[in-house]
Amino acid sequence: MVRVFKYPVITPVLVSIILLLVARNPAAQQALVLIDGEIWSQIWRIFGAHLVHIHLQHAVYNALGLGLLTAVFYKQFNNRLLFNVMLLSAFTGTLVSVYLGGEPHFVGLSGVLHGVYAYAALQLLQTERTKGLVLLALLALKLVYDFITAGNELAWLDGAAVAHWCHLGGVLGGAL
Repeated sequence: MVRVFKYPVITPVLVSIILLLVARNPAAQQALVLIDGEIWSQIWRIFGAHLVHIHLQHAVYNALGLGLLTAVFYKQFNNRLLFNVMLLSAFTGTLVSVYLGGEPHFVGLSGVLHGVYAYAALQLLQTERTKGLVLLALLALKLVYDFITAGNELAWLDGAAVAHWCHLGGVLGGAL
């Protein structure tokens, strides 16, 4: 029997649709974003903050990033595995950002995307050592850059800074 969706299509499409719907709905954004002191009493916010974006352009860029990652690394994922990596990356991204970085106010899927990239690079390391090492080195350089430029406001993000602790947490989640 031939699998209809042999490659990870369902997960990135559904997540992208959710990103775009949430980006257009302020009530959904308020229901999902992290609130100080509410991380464990409203546990959905641990995952929901990654679905909220500063504006529609931010959501579109992250949706495109998810599509690109799954297209490039389609051999490393099926739909269920991609979903699980994304959940774990969101969980660790939030916890690292809140507890290690002291930054509970972040939004966006980029930490999760860093986790997806880390997982795929580690999988490639097993079969194509050189490619895997290069991808991991690039990821390490990206994280170093994030921490060096931490706190810099970005005009295209309406003056927000990059959630560097969330990126690190996402990578740790993807590595698990």
